[in-house]
Amino acid sequence: MVVQPTTTPRLSRTDRWKRRVKTFGLRVLSSSGATRLIATRYGGRGIILMFHNFTQDPRRDLDQGCRIGDFERILAYLRKSGRDIVTLDEAQRRLKDPAGRRFAVLTFDDGYRSNIDLALPALERFEAPATIYVPTSMITRDINAWWLGLTVLFRDRERVDIEPMGARYSCPDLDSKIAGLRRALAWVWGDFRRAGMLGPTFARHGIDLPDLVERAAIDEAGMIAADRHPLIEIGAHTVSHRALSLLDDADVRTEMADNKLFLEERLQREVPHFAYPYGAPSISGAREPRIARETGFRSAVTTTPGCLFPEHVDSPFTLPRQNAEYTEDGAAYTACGMAGLFRALASRGGSPLAGLAGAAT
Repeated sequence: MVVQPTTTPRLSRTDRWKRRVKTFGLRVLSSSGATRLIATRYGGRGIILMFHNFTQDPRRDLDQGCRIGDFERILAYLRKSGRDIVTLDEAQRRLKDPAGRRFAVLTFDDGYRSNIDLALPALERFEAPATIYVPTSMITRDINAWWLGLTVLFRDRERVDIEPMGARYSCPDLDSKIAGLRRALAWVWGDFRRAGMLGPTFARHGIDLPDLVERAAIDEAGMIAADRHPLIEIGAHTVSHRALSLLDDADVRTEMADNKLFLEERLQREVPHFAYPYGAPSISGAREPRIARETGFRSAVTTTPGCLFPEHVDSPFTLPRQNAEYTEDGAAYTACGMAGLFRALASRGGSPLAGLAGAAT
């Protein structure tokens, strides 16, 4: 593979301008009556919010994760808006009840230590439950946590060579590190088979993925202790956190069933809720929702933006879920998502029923 000349990645002036305009627009919309108007069609009965890692300083982590202050503002906004923060089981019950109060569900993907160290104290203050979706290999420390590897690669080095990309970067400052990481993440998201190509790059730079996972993720004892907390429920997230659409039927079934069994043996209870890794790249059609149902789950969440409607009772294996991580202003971003703004944009004014067969995308 031809390696390109060394470049210094930068966010273009246009990109910076677009981000500032986006943030300003989100703040205006979230504080005005516009979101209430959008919510009349797209707001639904409830919403599932998605988080991953939490941090005190997203820029230190190269614009990754949810600022814990934003998370606390989101919880305060939910309470102020009159929404109940409920479990996934309660959400499914409320969708069946025409008189059920509006609600929000909190979900955390991957099982980071920050879910307990930073987010749990906030959950306790607001008496808010949450589900943490945990892959088996995050606990066993053999996950290909390529996203952690790329973050450390750019964070800790001024010169970054990624041979599979044919890229050679000079990243002397924080902005260039952030821009370089975004390019590398987008490269993997363009084809998830590329995630398996990064091992030699990490090895050459001295990056030990199991060590990164050990520092970033809860261990087995921590997972069990978290599940025993009255506000925390552990959910399933496959064995290896691969994009399921790339796998054959047998491997998809193994990814779901073995993860479910692993968690149930350790937690000594049923694990009824599941999250698709990466969302859309794990769903090739009807196959994955069918296997999730046959495996014994009662719900499966995607990353398709949208709110929950009574119609989702009959389609619990492709539930929409709103990303709540936006480092410029996570609270404003989430308020707009709760109104259904991002579903309205994604569907171009089409159906609000994300994840349902026959609904406009």
